[in-house]
Amino acid sequence: MKSWRLLRDGITDAHHHFAVEEAIARLVDEGLSPPTLRLRQVRRAVFVGVTQDVWAEVDVAYCRAHDIKIVRRMNGGGAVYHDVGSFCYSAFFPRDLFADRTDKALFSLFAQPVIQTCADYGLEAQESGRNDVVVNERKIYGSAQMAWYSAFVQSGTFLVEIDFETMWRALKPSALKFADKSVKTIYDRVTSLNRELGRQVPVDEVMERLARHLGAALDVSLIPGDLTEEERALAEQLWHEKYATDAWTYGERRAYTWQQATKTPLGILQVALEVEEGLIRDAQLSGDVLLTDGGRCLQRLAAALRGVSLAAAAEAIAAVEAPEVLRSAVQALLQECARDTRL
Repeated sequence: MKSWRLLRDGITDAHHHFAVEEAIARLVDEGLSPPTLRLRQVRRAVFVGVTQDVWAEVDVAYCRAHDIKIVRRMNGGGAVYHDVGSFCYSAFFPRDLFADRTDKALFSLFAQPVIQTCADYGLEAQESGRNDVVVNERKIYGSAQMAWYSAFVQSGTFLVEIDFETMWRALKPSALKFADKSVKTIYDRVTSLNRELGRQVPVDEVMERLARHLGAALDVSLIPGDLTEEERALAEQLWHEKYATDAWTYGERRAYTWQQATKTPLGILQVALEVEEGLIRDAQLSGDVLLTDGGRCLQRLAAALRGVSLAAAAEAIAAVEAPEVLRSAVQALLQECARDTRL
C-alpha cells in the first residue's frame, strides 16, 4: 500500500485557500510535493468556476455587504457557496497513478467514499450526472477536476451543515440549470447531511469518516503531514499576486451587442459577441462548463471567432481543438446570432 500525505493546514481564508491549492498542484507536477489528500474548510465565501462570469452568477453587492468573499477557483463547474458548516477535499496526484481510468471514471471512484459516508449515517445516496452525489434526489456533494501538466486535482464538497438562506441570496444560478429538473430553486436542489438526518453531526467527524473511506478506495495509507516550505512560499506569492486580486476574480466587465446561453452535457455555455456589419469584433465564452484545462478550451474557441465574419464563424470553430459537444453548441448559437442580427 502506497502512502499519501493527509493535510489539514487550518487555512480558512478563501483567497489563501486557493493559492495553496495551486501551489500544491504545481509542485506535484514538478515532483517536489507528494500525492496529497487535503481536507479544508473556509469562512463564508463564494467559489466561482474558472470560466464563469462572476456578475451573472453571483449577487456581488449582497456578498460585499455581508462580508462574503468571492474568489475564482482554478477548476471548472458552477459557483458554490461555502461556510464552515461544509467541507471540501482535494486529492493531488500524478495523473499516471490512475492511467487506467478516464476522468469520468475518477469522478465515480471519488464519489463512492461519499456514498459510503452517507451510509454510515443511515442515508442512501447515489451518483447523479457526471459529478454529483444526491440524497433523496437533492445534491449533497459536488466535485470538479483540474489537470496541471502531469499533476491532477480531484476536488469535492460535502455539505454537512449549510446556511441555505445565505446561499440562496449570494448565488444567481441561471434558469437553464433547472431546465431539465423538477426543482426550480437552490433550496429544493441542494441538501445537507444534518438536514437529512434531522440532527447535528460534527463536521470533523464526517471529515474523518470520508478520509478513511477515501484512503480505502484509493488503496493508500494517509499519513498526517504539513505544508512544505516550498508550498508555503509559492502559496504566499499566489495569494497576493493572483487569488486576492480583483483582476483574477472579476476580470474585465463589458457589454456585448449579442449574447445567448445553452445547456450542454458539460454544463451551461454562454457566448457573448460584439458584432458590427456581420463581423465579429470581439467574443467571450463563459459558463459552468466542466473541463479540466483551466478554461483554455473556451479561450481557444473565443480567439477563433475574433475578426471572423458571422458567415465564416462556424467553419472557424470546426478547426478548434475542443470537445465536439462544445463546438456544436457554439455553432448552434452562432446560427441564432446570424438570425437575430438579420432581424
